[in-house]
Amino acid sequence: MLETAIKAAKLAGEKLEYYFETILEHEEKADKSFVTKADTEADQIIIDLIKKNFPEHQILTEENGSIGGQGEYLWVVDPLDGTLNFTRGLPMFSTSIAVVKENEPVVAVVYNPITNSLFTAEKGKGAFWNGEKIQVSEINSVEEAIVSMGRARDSDNKEKTLGIYNKFYPKLKSQRVLGSAALELAWVASGRLEGFVSVGLKKWDCFAGILLVKEAGGKVTDFSGKDWTSEETHFVASNSKIHQGLLKIIQA
Repeated sequence: MLETAIKAAKLAGEKLEYYFETILEHEEKADKSFVTKADTEADQIIIDLIKKNFPEHQILTEENGSIGGQGEYLWVVDPLDGTLNFTRGLPMFSTSIAVVKENEPVVAVVYNPITNSLFTAEKGKGAFWNGEKIQVSEINSVEEAIVSMGRARDSDNKEKTLGIYNKFYPKLKSQRVLGSAALELAWVASGRLEGFVSVGLKKWDCFAGILLVKEAGGKVTDFSGKDWTSEETHFVASNSKIHQGLLKIIQA
């Protein structure tokens, strides 16, 4: 499954790279997010490869919803996480593929074709960047932490995000809103960020990145500190060392 996920992400990445920094028409979906020809074509590439190799598996993608299969494995796919960045020529976007068993991610791939950064993980086997094992940051003080945030587009979650951002502002070294949750979680896993906060994001945004963080030695909980579950859309992922500090700020 990992080999298939890697191949699918790289093939999709070739399509995204082909369209990157070109003029693409885009449509606005009901949730105010964008979809482009690049999204849909990359999505189909991934779906076709999964169906070819694992026809009995279920697939859930951002662009096509739930597809076939009744097996124990579910592939959760975002062919282009960070479409707005992509449409503006900003290179912070990624393809995210997770394989889920019993509501828990067991395989993860996040790929940015522009920087040729391939993040991979299998449950219990660690996390890797371009084949090299990675681990979370050693920073243990929120005052030295860089934390990014991602939010859903509805008004309630926008307001919650602003509230958390304002709480973070005087406490952290820096907080960011970068626009590709999958990539940002991969950066937590590789020690480039100390934390990431999800405020209402979808499964396809987060599932692969969450496994990467866990396998790299990080921690993922809801805002109350309970272990993350697959239905939780509001969560904190961190290097574990500053986790309680982040929760304390959010809860204040």
